[in-house]
Amino acid sequence: MQDFYQNNFKKFLIIPLILSIVMLFFIFVFPGIQPGIDLTGGNMLIIRSEEKIDDAILSTTLNENFSLKELKISTIASPTGYGAWIQYNKDPFIVEVEELLNEATSALDVENDDDAIKYSSEALVLLNKEVSEFSNSKIAVFQAQQALADYKEEDSLKLQSVLIEKLNLKGEFEFQKREISPTLGEASFSSSLWISLIGVILITLIVFIAFRQLVPSAAIIQAMIFDVLAGLAGMTLLNIPLSLTTLPALLMLIGYSVDTDIMLTSRVLKGRDGASTQRATSSMKTGITMTLTSMAALLVMILFSYFYQIDVIYQISVVLFFGLIGDLIATWFMNAPILLWWVEKKEESNKKY
Repeated sequence: MQDFYQNNFKKFLIIPLILSIVMLFFIFVFPGIQPGIDLTGGNMLIIRSEEKIDDAILSTTLNENFSLKELKISTIASPTGYGAWIQYNKDPFIVEVEELLNEATSALDVENDDDAIKYSSEALVLLNKEVSEFSNSKIAVFQAQQALADYKEEDSLKLQSVLIEKLNLKGEFEFQKREISPTLGEASFSSSLWISLIGVILITLIVFIAFRQLVPSAAIIQAMIFDVLAGLAGMTLLNIPLSLTTLPALLMLIGYSVDTDIMLTSRVLKGRDGASTQRATSSMKTGITMTLTSMAALLVMILFSYFYQIDVIYQISVVLFFGLIGDLIATWFMNAPILLWWVEKKEESNKKY
């Protein structure tokens, strides 16, 4: 690789342009990015089994026996076992009871015993529990909370019993359930957006302060956005939701992207050895080595977490892996050509004067 950018480097820009359109289609049109339950609220039931879990039977069983809203199902098979992820919205009935209990708890906090007893009694009525004349508000709230917990436990055991029977689960199997309230999910989503926005703004400011030139700084920001789009596109293709697990991975991509692009920009603008295209080619050798090393480590993590069904590590690794593929394209086929084009125009302008 004597001088990769010696010839018409501007033609490389067509590659990220086409890929950007494709990725935007994947993210916003089909299949589309899906928010996880920790951002929207809802229930997640995870099944792990030695026996194969049939996706069609699982879907039919849930649709015929239960009225689950916004049902989403995904299955996985690996040499170490099988798994299924069942995501659905919280039952409106449970949401109504929880709202009453929240009112009762709030009343208890401000020592409004009458309202605490009132809301607790209404919750017990909805749960078909016998309501007595409470004289102690704390006991009333506790009994209502316990009644709701019992109702959820019975509902969960019923769901698991039907699935064990219909899926013919034998040997070792395990059920795990996660429950996030819609209010908490909304708060988490809002907080995550604000944190991400603040992070992007701070990084953008640092880049502009470091180079104090519009085009090189804008090229770095463009590459950063491209990396995030690549990570999101990978998530849509592998049905990984946007969640409190994957959002930090996307922020990590921003940091990695800025790192490689700043290295490229600094060498091209501030280097003195050879022409600008030669300095870009030298940077490319260093940058690709760094990125491929990171991708190799991530590939090991992906395989390990897939075989042993470690969901959190798998999701983070996949997002980072696709993002680093995007970083290779964004840095060396978009940022570098834009930077060299700008340097070329600048040199031509200096010659005129």
